[in-house]
Amino acid sequence: MQPEVLLMDEPLSALDALTRGNVATEIEAIWAADKRTVVLITNDVDEALVLADRILCLNPDGTLGAAFPVNLPRPRDRNAMNESNDFKALRADVTAYLMDVGIKSKLPETRLLPALTPRHALPSAYAKAANSAMDARYLRYSQLHKVYATPKGPLTVVEDFNLVLKKAEFVSLIGHSGCGKSTVLTMTAGLNAISKGAITLDGTHVEGTDPERAVVFQSPNLFPWLTAKENVAIGVDKVYPKSTQVERQEVVEYYLERVGLADSMNRQATDMSNGMRQRVGIARAFALSPKLLLLDEPFGMLDSLTRWELQEVLMEVWSRTKVTAVCVTHDVDEAIMLADRVVMMTNGPNATIGKITEVKLPRPRSRRSLLEHPDYYHYRSEVLSFLEEYEHGHKKKDVA
Repeated sequence: MQPEVLLMDEPLSALDALTRGNVATEIEAIWAADKRTVVLITNDVDEALVLADRILCLNPDGTLGAAFPVNLPRPRDRNAMNESNDFKALRADVTAYLMDVGIKSKLPETRLLPALTPRHALPSAYAKAANSAMDARYLRYSQLHKVYATPKGPLTVVEDFNLVLKKAEFVSLIGHSGCGKSTVLTMTAGLNAISKGAITLDGTHVEGTDPERAVVFQSPNLFPWLTAKENVAIGVDKVYPKSTQVERQEVVEYYLERVGLADSMNRQATDMSNGMRQRVGIARAFALSPKLLLLDEPFGMLDSLTRWELQEVLMEVWSRTKVTAVCVTHDVDEAIMLADRVVMMTNGPNATIGKITEVKLPRPRSRRSLLEHPDYYHYRSEVLSFLEEYEHGHKKKDVA
């Protein structure tokens, strides 16, 4: 259309990490050829750093905040920039500013979690479980396959997926869109039938759904006519059948407080923002005191500030429960921040594990502390390099 001014409103927000980076590079190349004036709205700091000459931050009240000139040389390559000290410093400055103006301080703890025993016989939600022979091989994926019937014959989406998690381990599962990440997670949840192979949790085969495997989806999936407290209480009432109503309400209120909803427990879900509803979903999952927590791109629909805040909320609550967790994500920084190991999948069909990276960054973690850690960009470069290497579906059978 040859416009004088091009306005772009989060044009890449629905894409996976590598596709987003590739399209941003293409946009930069088109812009360099045409030199149109462009205003880009984005919630992705890296996207702004790849594309912009200046970054202008909007404050939560809508006023104009700090401005950051972006003097990085063009064309800008994400992997090359990852090694640049100027990029790292500017990225840290922009992130710190946004966190300072947008993220409220955490609520102080106002109550203790009651020591209740759920029906699947786990200890209370935050107590350390006794060691057992299953702890080192608590969650096992053995030769896992998912095959769908199609008019053209069987289609193998996931092939020979083998992975072992020890108890209290947090694993991030990352890969390109359509690589089978969510398929593995839904099979683990019992929502999708296993075609071949097996999944065992604490020595028992996964068959069908069970509250011992709690799921947080990308969309909050609440009952809109119920309050936050009522949405969480539905599961709690089933999981703690021998506890009193007062004790179960204490569990509900404890987790809603931990996710920052102390003042919104009695609000209906229809009156809540996406971020608030997702907080309820996180509280509901933890309140079940599950053996396994499954997260399917839990922050994918949220803006950066809300996503960062809820990542830290998740880490804070997880540090108390130490529940074994698997998180599907396409966000490289999120994968590294949350996980003890990042499991990278090749492209589908016939997707499998391509590489596993152990993340040895100290806990507790925050986005600010990670950006300041000398090893953080090494892990980031390792994951980004894998995503580029496996962009066209190559498979690697030997996994460290």
